[in-house]
Amino acid sequence: MDPEQESRETHDTDPPAPAEPSLSLRPISHAERAWDLAKTLVVSLSLAVAVRVGIAQAYEVDGPSMEPTLLTGEKLFVARCAYGLALPWLAEALVLWAMPDVGDVVILASPQDPSEDLVKRVIGLPGDVIEVRDLEIYRNGEKLRFGGPHNCPPDRFRGHYDSCETYTERSPSHHWSISHSLEWGQTLPPVRVPDGHVYVLGDHRTRSNDSRAFGPVRASLLRGKVLFMD
Repeated sequence: MDPEQESRETHDTDPPAPAEPSLSLRPISHAERAWDLAKTLVVSLSLAVAVRVGIAQAYEVDGPSMEPTLLTGEKLFVARCAYGLALPWLAEALVLWAMPDVGDVVILASPQDPSEDLVKRVIGLPGDVIEVRDLEIYRNGEKLRFGGPHNCPPDRFRGHYDSCETYTERSPSHHWSISHSLEWGQTLPPVRVPDGHVYVLGDHRTRSNDSRAFGPVRASLLRGKVLFMD
């Protein structure tokens, strides 16, 4: 037999190739669509809450109470878990695992109106005795101020003040600038900070509502530590 003819006959008798499986589709029910949407929403909400509660939250400064450190309109990034577990919809932390250092800048719920958040600097911790003598701050008998006065730098103040001076204060772990823009003195009797409380002040001492007015603050009202500003 002719080899070419034999090859043609062999191919003619080869078994047919298997057919590809057919692809069938079925419509997705409304219940399945709703379930998939619900799962997506739950995951997204959980991630959003985890970021806001456990990692960081952004704030915007409003008011002069922290000048020259922080100005109105500046953005702050706050570590929510620095001192405890503070949920956004609750005024007080569920649990505390650390206390701030003297000099930390913190976000706290106002003890006068817990729906309002304040930004202040921690000046006293439990057991500390804080005293104000002619607007100077003493912690356990030691004056915090060690430098100044200096003229207020215009770029670190939003308002215009006829009289404005800056000073430097320090703690064992921090140093920072404060300001006075009113010519008045203030003297308050010594206050011992109770257990579980902190004493907070604004850096703009003559334009801040702080522990001099509302006293030491429960540490459970702390919402986080300011990490940096934008």
